[in-house]
Amino acid sequence: MSAPLTQHGHEPPNRLRAEPATEHRTLAIELDGVLRPVPGHYHRSGPFTSRLITAAHFRGSCEIGGECPVPVRMALHRPRASIDRRLIVLDDLSTQWVMSFATCHDHRLYKITGFY
Repeated sequence: MSAPLTQHGHEPPNRLRAEPATEHRTLAIELDGVLRPVPGHYHRSGPFTSRLITAAHFRGSCEIGGECPVPVRMALHRPRASIDRRLIVLDDLSTQWVMSFATCHDHRLYKITGFY
């Protein structure tokens, strides 16, 4: 994909091109014995900096409202030394990420319970 042209019809110099704020990744996630590829985006900047947010592929449950009516996303972060290794998954660049089972939808907190 090429950069937008300047008003004179030329491409701007490389130094003027901004890096995209997100980068597409695919994760291999296993829940309840089911392994699936899940698309997501790694965020280089903004409110989710250094996080990988998946597409909405998961079922969520709330103590107050029951099951979420739509699929929810999962936010993953980079592992620390003390993390339970069972929570670590790999993306398509072999980068390690830690699954988080808490998510929000429509201002309500849900716990991810499986694939949608």
